[in-house]
Amino acid sequence: MLGCNNPRTKLNTLCLNHGGIDNMPTRETDSAYQTPLWRTMRMAQLSKQPLCAGCLSRNIVNSAKHVDHLFAWKHIGGHAFARNIMQSLCPSCHSAKSGLEKQGVYRHYTQDGVKDYSKHDYAYLMAKYNAQT
Repeated sequence: MLGCNNPRTKLNTLCLNHGGIDNMPTRETDSAYQTPLWRTMRMAQLSKQPLCAGCLSRNIVNSAKHVDHLFAWKHIGGHAFARNIMQSLCPSCHSAKSGLEKQGVYRHYTQDGVKDYSKHDYAYLMAKYNAQT
């Protein structure tokens, strides 16, 4: 914000007090994708939803290659790695969604269309999602 002297975050030009987004250290997070837990989660998601949710929202049929955490767990905290809403995406949709995350936008592709959230929506949506499952 104008006049704020706090240090800026890594992912945008704001400080943490004014809406900035920071990542957990890369070394801590990259290893999570090499675990049996992630391999199981990924396989289950792609089995459940083999088509790209982003493309389907535009009436395009395309195979998914990526499993995406709706809320970037690096922004939320380590607990959000396994406690998250997953969606299957093609490389193009995954890349576009990752770009939005740098602006604090978490895009969810649903049967009802595209919905954008902020990290402040995480707790509410997880409670709602867990009540449905």
